[in-house]
Amino acid sequence: NSGPRIGLTYISDGEITEHLIDEFGVSSNFISQFGYQFEKQIIGDDNIAGIIEGIVFIGGLDQGLFLPSLSGMFGLRNSDGLEFAVGPNLSLSGASLVIGLGKSFHFGNLNLPVNLAWVPSNQKIVTRYDSGLNENGVYYSNQFEETINSGHRFTITVGFNMKE
Repeated sequence: NSGPRIGLTYISDGEITEHLIDEFGVSSNFISQFGYQFEKQIIGDDNIAGIIEGIVFIGGLDQGLFLPSLSGMFGLRNSDGLEFAVGPNLSLSGASLVIGLGKSFHFGNLNLPVNLAWVPSNQKIVTRYDSGLNENGVYYSNQFEETINSGHRFTITVGFNMKE
């Protein structure tokens, strides 16, 4: 099922959306996706097959952004075209896990894969500093830790390719 993909990603509120708003003025949690999926069956038969996928996306073109991402997924597909895969995702926001579900619809020699992917929100603790003058004109400096969530990413994509 290698072939082009088009999709839409919803990014829940978190560090990623805050960065997109602050740096680029993005006003929506939805990001367009354009890309290509490379796929290879590594084991199995017509009933159940082990697959390996490489997925390259450029996101945000609808908003004048260039947000690349790369995923490597390992999974299974059955004879009905249902698949499940999991693997690493690398994007400008860092490294994450991606979990995907999909179904390929067949119309003659044409395959139309529809996939849903979820990149769970990452949580990290960062050290912040606050300093300045208090109301009495005395300088102060505070250090504190804050827990930050990146935000979940949910993507739906549709593609096409021809059966060999």
